[in-house]
Amino acid sequence: MKPLLERLNDETLICDGAMGTMLIQKGMPEGECPDYWGIKKHKILRLIHDEYINCGADMIITNTFGANWIKLKKYNLEKKLGEINRVAVEIAKEASAGRAYVLGEIGPTGEYLKPAGSIEAEEMLHIFTDQVKVLEESGVDVVILNTFSDMEELKTAIMAVKENVKLPLIASMTFQRLETKGFRTTSGITIPQFVSEGLLAGCDVIGANCSVTGFDMAGIVSGIRALGTAFVIAQPNAGMPRLDNGKTIYGESPDSFAKNIPKIKQAGANIIGGCCGTTPEHIRRIKEAVSCKL
Repeated sequence: MKPLLERLNDETLICDGAMGTMLIQKGMPEGECPDYWGIKKHKILRLIHDEYINCGADMIITNTFGANWIKLKKYNLEKKLGEINRVAVEIAKEASAGRAYVLGEIGPTGEYLKPAGSIEAEEMLHIFTDQVKVLEESGVDVVILNTFSDMEELKTAIMAVKENVKLPLIASMTFQRLETKGFRTTSGITIPQFVSEGLLAGCDVIGANCSVTGFDMAGIVSGIRALGTAFVIAQPNAGMPRLDNGKTIYGESPDSFAKNIPKIKQAGANIIGGCCGTTPEHIRRIKEAVSCKL
């Protein structure tokens, strides 16, 4: 395959959809560590990657969102950090077999840097460095930083990537629409702040995932595109979550979800995928919508 960034000059590429949603559908019990369950049930994880590729995904994301030692420590799994990240990449690469790019995913730690939180900047840098080194050594094609809401944490993760590996870097934050303030993260970061600091930090692709539907995602992409020259990634949810008998449900069917994909593409997205609630069928509809002439 051509290098990812070269293809983005000429094509709109398709990313995969939700991993947690699919793991639950395939039987992951409540309270399990998703990253570890995925390597214990490697055939199931391989099947999920296969389903996404077969439905049109040009890239798949490793099941390593929470595979940093802070999150793994909550499950007493911090000593398995290397194994979890390495095997997750191996499974994704087996499924890909050259058909799709493998994106090594790093998510936020769930903690804040001092003085807002309890973690020193150097420690946070070390946390992300440990994970990104394993992902790179295991053979990912790209690093993706997903679902960040705090700019200082994101910049620390970006630094860990830029100082340790030479791979394309995608950085994605999660925004919400506030009636009087527009789109902001839960930490108050605006789209202009994200674009400015993300580009200055050297990201190749910037964008948004989670927290919003496709309709709002089109607005976020438009806001990013108006301010920067980087490639843009968009990964909306399949509707907004609601509780049904104690279970979180995302109500947008693949057909309903697909109605907003042309708007996201027209707004300037170079990569379109799905986040919470999306399945391989949602990705198939993205592929079909992107392939149609607008």
